[in-house]
Amino acid sequence: MDKKPFVRDHQFTAIRGEFEFKVDGDRAVIYPLDYINPHIHFITPIQGFALSLLDGQTPFSELDDLFKILFPDCDADTFLNTLQSIDVLIRRHVTQTGIGAEGLIEISDTPIRNARSYDPKEFVISPMDYKTVMGGIKTKYRLRAPINIYTVLTHRCHTDCLYCYADRKKGAEMPLSRWRELISEAAEMGVRLCSPDNGDTFARKDGVDFLECLIEHKMHFLLSTKAHLNHENVKRLMDAGFAKKINGVISRPVQLSVDAIDEALSMQLLNVRKPRLKKTVKTFEHFLSFGIMPVIKSVITGLNCDEPKKIVDYFYQIGARKFTFVRYTRTFHRHSDDLFVTQQNHHSLVTQFSEIRSAYPDIELNENLSMAPSPLQELTSERKKEIWDNRIGCGGGWHALGIGPDGKAFLCEQMAYEEPYFVGDASHLSIRDIWDGDPMYDFIHPPREKFKGASCSACPQFETCMWEQGRCYRDAYFSYGSIYTPPPMCPTNTKSGLRLG
Repeated sequence: MDKKPFVRDHQFTAIRGEFEFKVDGDRAVIYPLDYINPHIHFITPIQGFALSLLDGQTPFSELDDLFKILFPDCDADTFLNTLQSIDVLIRRHVTQTGIGAEGLIEISDTPIRNARSYDPKEFVISPMDYKTVMGGIKTKYRLRAPINIYTVLTHRCHTDCLYCYADRKKGAEMPLSRWRELISEAAEMGVRLCSPDNGDTFARKDGVDFLECLIEHKMHFLLSTKAHLNHENVKRLMDAGFAKKINGVISRPVQLSVDAIDEALSMQLLNVRKPRLKKTVKTFEHFLSFGIMPVIKSVITGLNCDEPKKIVDYFYQIGARKFTFVRYTRTFHRHSDDLFVTQQNHHSLVTQFSEIRSAYPDIELNENLSMAPSPLQELTSERKKEIWDNRIGCGGGWHALGIGPDGKAFLCEQMAYEEPYFVGDASHLSIRDIWDGDPMYDFIHPPREKFKGASCSACPQFETCMWEQGRCYRDAYFSYGSIYTPPPMCPTNTKSGLRLG
């Protein structure tokens, strides 16, 4: 039997709405609208131009004929093979939220409604210029503009969770008017992703106004909160367009935190004086009334490891069908070893999740607790090197930028929020000035001299590690008190690091 062709002559093609496709300087890039970790694909000039022809309205045969006229020296199947190779590449990098499982290219027997079209002239890129930017160790993976902004409106919160990872320093907060200017600038730069976290947006009275601004500028974000939202506030978000799908396909998720059904235990974990469960239920019901199914998210520690089944039992009855349970990992600004999930807890957790899956086959369940913890010191040198070689480089300064409540620009939401780890000040500087400024370049391109006494200073992989693949300076800082030293997982590092989980 003949293999089914990737696309037939009469069919229509378009780039799926889950992806952003644009020119970044002297190359084209594609990335998923994934608020967890967008994988950026740098594509060749011929690939970028081929994709720019897809408009969802023109039959493939006509696009193929046009391509052959423009590139007469190419093989007859070059256009088809180019598109198929990119689609296969995307399928190999499915995101944590599932984007990419169906590939990059939407194919239909009829014209594709609401398909985005592009100007192919914008994707005419010099092969030599592309080669130059992709051959530069400092330019290969750094974007001309960020694609994700950590929009930290406030460090304040309604709770004071024992496991909180944020460095929630008290201080000044920029007015909403300045945030509006920054969000408008970010949108003009092509930013579609933002992360309003590291505090609870609704701890500010203008929190709803702030989210309305993000929605107005078509930003994709996760709305995660422990706050109580009344029906009026939820309605305001809906009226602003919160539920309207981005690019017609991407939904903004809502995540409500519930760590225990037992109120006393919940209050202990949240470090509050009044019960909060009933208010969380009300918030859940308000979103559900508008057709939004919030995710019930729980951080499981050594204190509440008997709660997962109770949480699902309770919230399933009121309509919840999405649950996420994550293992506590070390929080660098506050910590107690009592919060670690231990080997002794493991059997109970495995049993609970097995019972949950058996009793509720219709729920969406994500959890990382069924697998037994693997302490860092038990890693073999070979496994350690494998993890290091396959690490995901830090995106801070390369494709992401954080802006704190007072305007200070930072690169890691879990780092100490203090000098000398700021790279600018958005209270009076533009995002462009910060992104292209000397403080930014000095931070992301540290010289060897900064690492005097550390194995990095003489490492033959220094440039690749620092400027191309990236290393976690946060882990280095919290393990050894300096960002100018290798993190615990570096194979050249023989010092023990912090136990993370």
